[in-house]
Amino acid sequence: MNRETLHILVGAFLILSTPLLGYVFFSGDARTESTQGYELKARYNQVDGVAIGTNVLLAGVPVGKVTRLEFDAENLQAVLTFTIRDEIKLPQDTAAVIASDGMLGGKHIKLDVGGAEDMLAPGDSFEYVQDSVIVEALLEKVILWAEERRAKANEGSSENK
Repeated sequence: MNRETLHILVGAFLILSTPLLGYVFFSGDARTESTQGYELKARYNQVDGVAIGTNVLLAGVPVGKVTRLEFDAENLQAVLTFTIRDEIKLPQDTAAVIASDGMLGGKHIKLDVGGAEDMLAPGDSFEYVQDSVIVEALLEKVILWAEERRAKANEGSSENK
C-alpha cells in the first residue's frame, strides 16, 4: 500500500467517524442525565467543589445526584437541588453534609440519617446541613499556628541566654 492510498483511507475514516464522535460527545452528559426520583433542596453558605452531577451518598452508596445549583440573592446562600431515588425514604432530621473524598479528592453530599418518624416529602428542604470545608483555609490556619508557635519558642530561647 503506497503512501497516497494510506492518506486517502485515513481521511475517509476521519470523515466517516466524525458524525459518530459528535453524537457521542453532544448527545448526553452523564452529569445532567435525568435521574429518576424525587427532588429535595438544601441551603448552604459554602458549596465549593460541588457541581451539577455530584453524587449524593447514603451509607457510602450513591442514591442520587445534585441536579440544580442556584444562588439565593436575598439570603446570600447557595441552593442545591438533589434528586433521590424513589425507593429511598429519608427522615425529616436527616443532615446533608458536603464531604470530601480524601485530602485531595472531589466533593460529594453525604446523608446522615436521623431518627424522626416523619419522612421528607418531594420538594422538602433539609433542615440540617454542613457546608463545604475549604482545605486551603484549614492549611493556612495550621501554617499560621505553627509560625506563631515557632516565634514564641524563639522568644523563649533568646530570653534564656
